[in-house]
Amino acid sequence: MKKTGIKYILESMHGAKLISDAGSKEVTSVAIDSRQVKSGTLFFAVIGGRNDGHDFLPAVKESGCLAAVVSNPDWANKIAETGDMTVILVNNTRDALMQLAKQYMADWKDLIKVAITGSVGKTSTKDFLGAVLSAKYKTGKTPGNLNSDYGVPLTVFGFEEDIEAAVIEMGAGESVHISELADIIHPQIGVVTNVGTSHLEVFGTREELTIEKLGIAKCFKDNETIIVNSDCDMLTRQKVSRIVSVGTDILTVGSKGDDNFILYNIKDKGIDGVSCALDVYTGNEDYDGTFELSIPVVGAHNLGNAALAIAVGMRLGIKPKDAISALADTHFSSGRLEIDRRDNLTIINDVYNASPESMKAGIKMLMASKAERHVAILGDMFELGDESEVLHESVGDYAVGAGLDLLITIGTNAEAIANAAKAANREAGRNIASQTRLISYKDKDEAIKDLSTILHRGDLILVKASRGMKLEDVISAIN
Repeated sequence: MKKTGIKYILESMHGAKLISDAGSKEVTSVAIDSRQVKSGTLFFAVIGGRNDGHDFLPAVKESGCLAAVVSNPDWANKIAETGDMTVILVNNTRDALMQLAKQYMADWKDLIKVAITGSVGKTSTKDFLGAVLSAKYKTGKTPGNLNSDYGVPLTVFGFEEDIEAAVIEMGAGESVHISELADIIHPQIGVVTNVGTSHLEVFGTREELTIEKLGIAKCFKDNETIIVNSDCDMLTRQKVSRIVSVGTDILTVGSKGDDNFILYNIKDKGIDGVSCALDVYTGNEDYDGTFELSIPVVGAHNLGNAALAIAVGMRLGIKPKDAISALADTHFSSGRLEIDRRDNLTIINDVYNASPESMKAGIKMLMASKAERHVAILGDMFELGDESEVLHESVGDYAVGAGLDLLITIGTNAEAIANAAKAANREAGRNIASQTRLISYKDKDEAIKDLSTILHRGDLILVKASRGMKLEDVISAIN
C-alpha cells in the first residue's frame, strides 16, 4: 500500500469526522480483522452477521494500531479518551471502506486495471491473467477470494505500490452488486467467464444474473473492452451488446465461427493437462493466427479460461505466443484443482467452491484421467435457490452417465445427488458390477470414519463441494 495521510483519508470518506488525532504518521496498511493489525494499520470496525468490529477496538489499540474508523459514537469517544490512537467517526464503516478504496484507485492514474467475474471459473481465470500479464508488467492480483464489498477494497490496499497492472476478482451476492465494485475500480477491461446458476436465490433468473455480471462494464469509457465466454448461452455477442453501453468493445472467446478467439481440437488428458488449437481473429495481423494452446492444468474448461486471459493480454500488447508461454507458469489458488499425488492414490483437491456446472466439469476431467478406479466425493452446494434439489440431482445423473466407479456424497443437500444417481443406475439397466457404487453420509465426520476401508490403492479421487462444507478435512483424513 502507498503511504497515506489521515487528511487524505478523511477527505475520501463522506461525512467523516476526526474525533481524535494522535499525530501525523502515515497509514501503511488497512484491516478489518483485529488479528491482522500492526503498526501503521488503519482499522475499520465493520459490523457483520457474527461480530461487531467495535468490540475488538481495545485489542486493536494494544496491537499498535495507528488509526480506527468507527460508526459507534460511544466507542469513538471511549477510544479517543486514551489519546494515543487517531479515531475517525463515519455513518457506516462498510461504505467508508469502499469510498476510500474508490478514491485511492482513482488517484492511481497509471495503473492498468482488469476486473473479472462469473458464476464459475473466475478465480482460475484470475490466476491465468496473473501469469499472462506478468509476461510484460509487474502484476498484482486478488489474493484468495477477496472479491466482495470488503474483499475488493482490502485487495486494493494490499497491492504493492510499484505494480503496473492489477487483476481484481469481483463476486456478486446479497450485500453488493458487481456494478458497485466496478465503481470502486473503474477497470479498463472486464472479463466474464460465464453465467450459471450460482446466486439464483438472490437474483431470481439467469437473465437478471447476466445483467448483474455485465455490471462489470458500468464505468467503461468508449472503446474499453468486455471479454466474454460466448459459449455460455447468456453471453453471445448479440446479448452482451444489448446490455453494455454503446461504444464498448466486445471480444468473444468460444467455439463458433464468428468468435474472436476460437478453440477446437480439444484434447483432455485429465490430470496430465489439456491442449487445443486456438485461432485468433482480431483484425490485427501482429496478433492474429493459429496457435497451439497447451496448459499443465486439469479440466478442458480451463482452456476457455486461459483463452480469456490471452485475449486480455492481446489488448495490453502481449502477443498470443508470449501469453501461451507465460501460462506454463500458472499457479492456482489453494484448494482449486490441486493434484495431490501420493504413494498409493491420487486426490484432485477442488474443495474451494462448487456449482452444478463445475461439479460436472470436475467429473468429466476425472473420467478423462487414467486410473484403476474413478472416485468422486461430493458435498453440498449452496446458494442455488428454489432449484437446489433439481440441480443437485442433475449432478448425480451426470455422474452415472459418465461411468463413475464410486460416488460418495456428504451432506443433506448432497443426498439429492445420491438419490438421482441411484435412479440413474436403475434406468441404465446395467448389471450390479457395472453400476456406479453409491455411499451417502449426513456429515463429513461420519464419512471420515469409513474412508480407510472404502478407498483403495490406485484410486483417483475428486473431492469437491461448496466452501462451507470444509471438505479439506476429508482430504486430510485420507491416507
